[in-house]
Amino acid sequence: MKKLLALIAVAGFAFAAQNCAMCHNGGMAKKLDTLTPAEIIAKMKEYKAGKGNPMMVNVAKAMSDSEIKAEAEKYGKK
Repeated sequence: MKKLLALIAVAGFAFAAQNCAMCHNGGMAKKLDTLTPAEIIAKMKEYKAGKGNPMMVNVAKAMSDSEIKAEAEKYGKK
């Protein structure tokens, strides 16, 4: 049962990492288009280092640096 719950949690974080707009453009968190891609990348590096919101720490740790860059460019201020 513990393995199943862990698998579900990992899958959930992976899904959230690829669907930033789910929270950030849905009213639950700060809109990402108010930040530049560089600001998003810097903040994600902080999260990846374990600093800040525990939910975002887990999301950032589940993402590669190239995934973070791609998402920052996709959602950041144009």
